[in-house]
Amino acid sequence: MTLLASAISKELTRDLEWREAELALMRKDLIRTTKGSLHEQALLRANVAMLYAHYEGFCKFALGVYLEALGKLRIQRKHLNWRLATFSMGELKKELISKGDSAAFFSAFMDGFNTRLEEQVTQFEQIPSISNLWPDLLIEWLDRLALESNYIATEGTLLDSLVSARNQIAHGKKLTINSREALDKYANVAELAMHTVAVGIVDSIQKRTYLRHSIVHTIFNHAVQRT
Repeated sequence: MTLLASAISKELTRDLEWREAELALMRKDLIRTTKGSLHEQALLRANVAMLYAHYEGFCKFALGVYLEALGKLRIQRKHLNWRLATFSMGELKKELISKGDSAAFFSAFMDGFNTRLEEQVTQFEQIPSISNLWPDLLIEWLDRLALESNYIATEGTLLDSLVSARNQIAHGKKLTINSREALDKYANVAELAMHTVAVGIVDSIQKRTYLRHSIVHTIFNHAVQRT
């Protein structure tokens, strides 16, 4: 494993470990309660809320680590995986939107595009502050950053239900994940989703999939993605 991939793996592992340890402690407290008691219901709500918090918190943290690492590599935009290169063009997009007529737009586009392709990307747009990490939103971010999202898509229904359950707790509604068995099912999916994000990031750094291999490779990938 490369030094960078190893360093990122250790950083993500440390973050996962304290989150999983905290969830395990809360699960242990839940097991000690009497089934059907008010105490059990209260701890079920707390476990669900904390499970969602760690799922959202870790995913946002991990993607932030990835973006920071890519910025430190100072890669020329023309050498980035095209999805990442496109993602890094936010400033050009804002500039083009402000152009009032076609001539100004195309002049700014041609000059700006060519210039920015030669630039080293030292900073990417950060993950926005959000209150609900719905699975389709996470998939959108993973795809934007050229990271693996298949598991998130496969388990999208359960992850969607986890976000909904957390919102129901926040609004004082009846708990839908209302048993220890149901909690375990959601915890397994959420933790595997967190690990999927982590593994995808380390894999990208190790295999350097953040780089594009060639113009032909880029065109082929875009063609395949649109079929």
